Amino acid sequence: MAAERLGNSAAITLLTKIVPTFLKTMLGLSPSQPPRESEPQADKLNEPGKVGNGERTPDNPKKNMRATASSRNDHYQPTQIESSTRFATRCHPDANAICEELDGFFAQHWPWSDQKACEEFLKADLNRWTCWVYPLARSDRIFDIAKLITVLFLLDDVAEETSFEDGKALYKRIISIAQGKVQPDRNKPIEWITYDVWAKMRSVDEALT
Repeated sequence: MAAERLGNSAAITLLTKIVPTFLKTMLGLSPSQPPRESEPQADKLNEPGKVGNGERTPDNPKKNMRATASSRNDHYQPTQIESSTRFATRCHPDANAICEELDGFFAQHWPWSDQKACEEFLKADLNRWTCWVYPLARSDRIFDIAKLITVLFLLDDVAEETSFEDGKALYKRIISIAQGKVQPDRNKPIEWITYDVWAKMRSVDEALT
């Protein structure tokens, strides 16, 4: 990973220790608790105007990206995947709604180098990964965890494209922002997205976050 390549112990702690220690608790999957049945997804997933209502136009690449995210999810269903083993696969029941909103969010706000980079991200279906890993997670928590994990993957990609010194400086600032010790620059999506997602985690469990 980029964090290991940079040799930044704080970054390694963030990516390999801090996140795993509270994911299950955040998702309502504590060992002392039985898995909970899925609840209806939060209303925010159904808010109009979020994703998919923009048409492709050459002069609006951000709208093109949102349209790409929407059209891709219109044709995908987790049940279309056939398992080649005797084990049955399960995906979170809210996966399609979660992926549609998060794909649109990152397509619109993340600082992509160009539209091709965004389309490659959407093709990878990264937001669905969390939904496969935690199919029984509480519906009121799976959305924010999926968003957090996607941010970490994208930050890793950013670090891989930077120099050694710039990478260390990036992680040092990002970790301070994630901890709430430094306010983000709202003109820099990487900073405010990181800050907002960790602030949401703290609102659920400040001590554990």
